[in-house]
Amino acid sequence: MIQAFRVFAPPQDIHSLSLENSHNTLAALDVLVGCPGALHSRPKDAMNEEHVFTVSELNRSAREALESGFGEVWLKGEVSELKRAASGHLYFTLKDENSEISAARFKSRSAALAPVTVETGMLVLAFGKLTVYEPRGRYQFIASLLQPLGEGALQAAIERLKARLQAEGLFDAVHKKPIPQFPRRIGVITSPSGAAFRDIRSVLSRRWPVAEVYLFPATVQGESAPSDLVSALDLAIRFSESGRSLDVLILGRGGGSAEDLSAFSDEGVARAVFACPLPIVSAVGHEIDFAISDFVADLRAPTPAAAAELIVPDRQDLAEALEARAGRLARGVAARLSIQSERLRTNLRGYLFRIPGRRVETLSQRFDGLVEDLSREMSHAFTTRVQRLGRLADVLRLTDPGWPLRRGYSLTFFKGSGQALRASSEVAPGSEIETRLGSGRLHSRVEEVIDE
Repeated sequence: MIQAFRVFAPPQDIHSLSLENSHNTLAALDVLVGCPGALHSRPKDAMNEEHVFTVSELNRSAREALESGFGEVWLKGEVSELKRAASGHLYFTLKDENSEISAARFKSRSAALAPVTVETGMLVLAFGKLTVYEPRGRYQFIASLLQPLGEGALQAAIERLKARLQAEGLFDAVHKKPIPQFPRRIGVITSPSGAAFRDIRSVLSRRWPVAEVYLFPATVQGESAPSDLVSALDLAIRFSESGRSLDVLILGRGGGSAEDLSAFSDEGVARAVFACPLPIVSAVGHEIDFAISDFVADLRAPTPAAAAELIVPDRQDLAEALEARAGRLARGVAARLSIQSERLRTNLRGYLFRIPGRRVETLSQRFDGLVEDLSREMSHAFTTRVQRLGRLADVLRLTDPGWPLRRGYSLTFFKGSGQALRASSEVAPGSEIETRLGSGRLHSRVEEVIDE
């Protein structure tokens, strides 16, 4: 039995095996031509050309020849036609671009090894032996060890880490921190040159321009990415504790392969996210992509742009909601006042109040004064609320970056950079600039710079 089952380099005394497109004994025997010991494994009477084999004898001879001729070998191939028997045995096909072979892994052969999840389409490295299933004369490979390769190995490692962290309670809802409803300072941990940060900034400027956005740059793929992400998280925490407290953090990147996104499934990153005192939204890849940071974070967003939409309200929706609420409040106050006034007048016209006429008249006059005072008070309160609502609406309009543009002003940027120009000294003749108007944009080249 081979003990060092995690060493994938085949030993010098083990044959390497290519897949042959054969499922029957006769084709299997063709493979054995030239293999040392193949003829010695045949019965003595098989050397006699007049000997007639039974099917059982032939299948047994083929099995003995295969097992003694090849010994144990390493085999690489893609898993297909996978079947799991109730006994725990696995039956499947291993294939490459041109060939395939039937294979099996028996539960008893792998009970002492670390469990490996085998799925259809997975590229695996298998260790075992060639044999023939005598009852059916089927040429097959019996695997004693299976190890995933490539992205399959990466995904298997991620799933093992995910199961361990989940068992520790890092994904439990009790640890999730709430996301503030109206964040003022938002931190973003991602690559400064990636599309993710541009998408986040675009959404925030459109929906909630009053927010301050701080970028904590980090490498998001490659060997240094996990340590960069942990360092950026630490920097964001220290920045927040220094006086400009952050309300929420977005951690993420754009789409990519499973290997590209693997930094966000690193154990160190996952534990740093879990330990972070600030609310964190994980936004890794596209909607179908999942990373371990998604499960540890306080909120998972399908994309970086979606993360920005989830953490801030839409200013237009908020303004409309305020106007609707103010209208309902005014109508409710007026209706309640009308009902109470009518009820009081009805009581005053009753028999009990008509007898002591003078007293009733005095109380009635006093009541009218109170109603008038209450009406003035309610009117003042309503007017104050409407004025406050108007001021809030003005603030929202003034914070709209497009408002000055619609009044005839314009904004000028270095072309393609998004950096606004504030003085003529920042550009030189020949520079390409972009001018944003209330409707449309202009691209132009500076002919002359005049400092005033």
